[in-house]
Amino acid sequence: MDIKKIKKIIIVGGGYAGVSLLHKLKNIRELELVLIDKSQKHLLQTHIHKYLSGHYDKEDITFNHEKFCDKNGVRFLCDEVTTINYKDNYIITRENKIEHYDYLVIATGSISIFPKQIENILEYTKDIKNIDNLDYYRYKFKKILESSPENRNIVVVGGGVSGVQIACEYAYNIRKRGFSQTNIQVTIIEGMNSILPGMDSFLISSTEERCRNLGIKIINNYFASKILKDKVILSNEQEIPYDMLLFVIGASGNLIVNNNADIKKNQRNQLIVDEFYRFNQYKNVFAIGDIAEAMDIKVNKIQAPTAQASRMQAELVAKNILNTINNIELIPNNISIKGILIDLGGPNCAIGKLFGMNISGKIALWIKKIIYSLHSKKLN
Repeated sequence: MDIKKIKKIIIVGGGYAGVSLLHKLKNIRELELVLIDKSQKHLLQTHIHKYLSGHYDKEDITFNHEKFCDKNGVRFLCDEVTTINYKDNYIITRENKIEHYDYLVIATGSISIFPKQIENILEYTKDIKNIDNLDYYRYKFKKILESSPENRNIVVVGGGVSGVQIACEYAYNIRKRGFSQTNIQVTIIEGMNSILPGMDSFLISSTEERCRNLGIKIINNYFASKILKDKVILSNEQEIPYDMLLFVIGASGNLIVNNNADIKKNQRNQLIVDEFYRFNQYKNVFAIGDIAEAMDIKVNKIQAPTAQASRMQAELVAKNILNTINNIELIPNNISIKGILIDLGGPNCAIGKLFGMNISGKIALWIKKIIYSLHSKKLN
């Protein structure tokens, strides 16, 4: 490779996008790589439902950033970027460290949405994207199972993929322990007219059937409007009691605190990038993963924020950074999501749509496990 001098690349964020980019660049000796993340751990967001139920241990869903970086000649800073000076190519961290860069990749991911119009939402809910909060919910579920439960209620607000996977995983483990709906009722509240809103009819109908079989109650068309310490008040004034409450209603971009005003973002706080995942006004700055607004070229819609999209974007940006350094023509966005897989709790109970084909059962679960293994292998 014709790299005349060592180039320093700072990657801000150690989620799926950030670590996938590191994996692609780590063996190129002419690059100095720096990973900055405020957490010591990389969290496998796609498998947190398995941890919440007690099926997985923390070692199954987290990987140590520092160990990964040490093995691969990457410098790791457990810190948070608070300021970026795009003009002079440096960042400042919360610990007042200044790091200059040749190339910057923002991969800060997303944070859960907690609408302020829902009264008391911050008082009675926790963000499941935070590892410590996962411990809190895992412990609560364990205590409910151990309490000879009667008329206990677990409520999941949000019927998207994450909400459905959590609800099904809980309900499966409840039934596995011999408890009925009378003992513990799992309820999904989804404001749209179906769970998995906007998704393929096969995925919706299959998930609804699985929920019925597991005894999960689904409430559609009503939103949570107020949270009390033991019940959710819906937009139709209906009261839903709970002993454990999880909010999984979507996410917005995890913006860096002092991001420049001239950096454009959309209503979901995602950074707007060009066809090469760069900022229009700063050609040495890229954004990938949940923080970036990117188009799915096949359907001409904004890509859903998924681990799959993050990995594919990281691979493309790795190539384009190297092409930029070597004055080679860049590769435009050619990414299209291949499909989706949903774990519905229990052995051989998964569904998906890949390359336009419906899949379910053992095949779907097998593919999901392979994807998990491949990503885990990068970090081991």
